[in-house]
Amino acid sequence: MTTTHAWFSSEAALRHGSSVYRKPDGSTVNVTRTDRERNGKSPAGGEEQYVGEVVATEDGGCVRATARVRGITGR
Repeated sequence: MTTTHAWFSSEAALRHGSSVYRKPDGSTVNVTRTDRERNGKSPAGGEEQYVGEVVATEDGGCVRATARVRGITGR
């Protein structure tokens, strides 16, 4: 099983959506960016958070493809 590094940004999620990935322990996490190398660059701005390692997409780690919510209120 291959892992990759993942980040989440609420700003990016509102603009472009987020995906749900499985972590190696079986739990899931919302993700807006993945990268095989732990690259500290933050394309979404300073509020982006590192959420740890996730199972790579090719190994079945992506539980839900990128989806975008309508907004904070869900309307």
